[in-house]
Amino acid sequence: MTDDRSLRILVIDRMPPISLQQGNSLIGRHVFSRLGKHELTLVAPVTADERTSAAAELRSVFDAVHLVDVPRIPTAHGGWLHASLPGARAIGWPRAFRTAVDRAAGTAGFDIVHVRQLPMAPFGRDVSAHGRLLELVDSETLATSRDRRTGLRIAARRRLAPTIERRAMAGYDVVTTVAEADASVLRTLVGGTTRVDVMPNGVDAATFAPIPVETAPTGLVFVGAMSFPPNVAAVTWFAEQVFPRVRALRPTTTFAIVGRDPAPAVSALASLPGVVVTGAVADVRPWLAQAAVVVCPMVSGSGIKNKVLEAMAMARPVVATSLAVDGLGVSPGIHVELADDSQAMTTTIVRLLDDAEGRASIGSAARAFVRGSYSWEACAERYEALYEKLAGPRSPDAVVTPGTARGEAHLTR
Repeated sequence: MTDDRSLRILVIDRMPPISLQQGNSLIGRHVFSRLGKHELTLVAPVTADERTSAAAELRSVFDAVHLVDVPRIPTAHGGWLHASLPGARAIGWPRAFRTAVDRAAGTAGFDIVHVRQLPMAPFGRDVSAHGRLLELVDSETLATSRDRRTGLRIAARRRLAPTIERRAMAGYDVVTTVAEADASVLRTLVGGTTRVDVMPNGVDAATFAPIPVETAPTGLVFVGAMSFPPNVAAVTWFAEQVFPRVRALRPTTTFAIVGRDPAPAVSALASLPGVVVTGAVADVRPWLAQAAVVVCPMVSGSGIKNKVLEAMAMARPVVATSLAVDGLGVSPGIHVELADDSQAMTTTIVRLLDDAEGRASIGSAARAFVRGSYSWEACAERYEALYEKLAGPRSPDAVVTPGTARGEAHLTR
């Protein structure tokens, strides 16, 4: 149980935590919006075309906001340089970002500095605070070990990942991930010098609720950010190795790939019979509601898949690889259907396409499971308890006024 004191928390994020269509941003938005009794300060990079809209949304969550203009948001993979090389943060946009962090840190004595994602790791170590937390979400070491791609670039990433993550975690009291598999790998890297905790994701079961549809659900759907390499690998494998087999047995079946920024390899899949690539959509829920089966054929990557939780919350039957549900605690055949090769996935999908009652049964059990096991309220409470533990005991005469200036955020360039 959390206590009633208010803490001053500095959040250093890789991007403004506002998007509900990008997994890491989604986590931040839901968690921080539920920590209203604390005084929250945010430092994050932003592109010029996103500045105005981001600032407006962030004012309702954070008491102070420092946005740093960057040419483009650093990617988790491309940002490794800044998480590993001592001098990397002194050139280009990291220099301006370092200045913004120092400016924010000088405005108040912070109880906690909460750093989000690998590229931001170097910026939180020097901030004066009672406790330092690094939220890695998942492990690059685990993800690259599972990556089936070949070539010099992926080989280099696979070789460098353990060293980079080990360096990134140095100086932090606690590191968090969303799944035990990722946490286990990170624990082997730090060797007990830093605690690694698991903080499972949540899902907004009120927003992602079943939607009545006028016609019977048809077709297959995959939802995700389509520039993310594991998603690209998943839909490419499915479209080339599984979907043609399904179409051979059920010729009218369609496969919709729903998500923003499709990579060229994904866009090319639209040339295949029955495949639709939507690009960005205003709302993924109608696509999920109209799906007879939601597929999550992950063949690489790590962490907990929000896309699976959201589909389950909408009572949609999900067919997934074991990798896609790793760490969720689901029961195969009850909450989801699992299949790890093309033939097994084809057989499972066709069976569900022919069995409306079976789809409804799995969907109902899936929603009940999500509502009972995953909520953003529980996720936020776990972080709040961790903050309080890191902050330590408060002296009787130390008083921190809860943040009341939301809506008057200070924006910096």
